[in-house]
Order: sequence, then C-alpha cells, then structure tokens
Amino acid sequence: MGGGQKSKVILILGERGSTQIMKNKLIYLSLLSLVFISGCIKSYHDPDSDPVNNNYPLGIFTGKFMRIHKNTLTSKYDTVTANLKLVLSTNTGYSVSGDTTVYHAGSYGSFSEDFVNMEFNDVTSPVNYTTKKTHLSGYYTYKYNGSYLEIVNGVKSDTLMCSYHLTKMK
Repeated sequence: MGGGQKSKVILILGERGSTQIMKNKLIYLSLLSLVFISGCIKSYHDPDSDPVNNNYPLGIFTGKFMRIHKNTLTSKYDTVTANLKLVLSTNTGYSVSGDTTVYHAGSYGSFSEDFVNMEFNDVTSPVNYTTKKTHLSGYYTYKYNGSYLEIVNGVKSDTLMCSYHLTKMK
C-alpha cells in the first residue's frame, strides 16, 4: 500500500465518524425540539364550564335590571328597568352590556364571589362625581339555582334598591 491509499482509508473512516456524530446531534436536536414544542402547546381548560364550578354563577346571563327609588318627600316609588347582558368569567372578569343608554352604565371589571355574596370592582365607574347611571359596583348578595340568578345590592338603604333578575344563556 502506498501513501495515497492510507490517506483514503483515513478519509473514509473520518467521514463515517463525522456522519455518526451528525446523526447523534440530529437525534438530540429533534428530541429537544419535541420537548420545546410540547411545552408550548396549551391545553385550554375553561374554568367557567367546569362542572366543579356549578355552584357559582359563571357564564352569560340576560334579563332585567330594576332600580326602585323611594322619594322621601312624597313617599312614592319610582321604578326603572333595563334589559341587560351580564358576562361572569374567571378568565376575563365581568362585563355589563345591553340597554345601557339611560339607567344602567355599560361596564366591566373584576369580581369575586362566595356562596351568597359578590363584589364587583368596576373600572369604568367615575371616581370624582356621581353618575346618573347605575354601575354594577360594590357588594351584592345573590341567589343562584343553576339557571336563574338574582343579584341585589348588599348595602341596605331606605330609599334605593337595585336588583338584577337574570337567566343563564345556554
């Protein structure tokens, strides 16, 4: 064997070794890519449709808002109503829409609840002045049977009562 053949043998062995290294790197890179991609894939779980949350009113509700005001001078009651849509979600908070032109303000924010009380934190509620429209803000008591939701202002007043009579949308 001459010197030229030796270099061919070494060159061939060198190519095989580097091919094996490249294959190993490609396998590791593929596995690492799979781990990375599987970590990025989200399995979406909507807590609002979770059967465990059936005791809490979550979802989309529609119905009537009612504000009853007693005039202290005449002792007569003034009642106003509006058709509203209320969305309660653990992901996005709450929002009020519907007939929000005169008596009730369209609003949104965060809320918390237990089995009898709800607290709404309206981010659209004016801070420096009193608005003529009612905002769903503050403490309320509620009753919920899985399809019908009644929310009543938690702060008792002799002259004002606000209530929401809502049905859960399917």
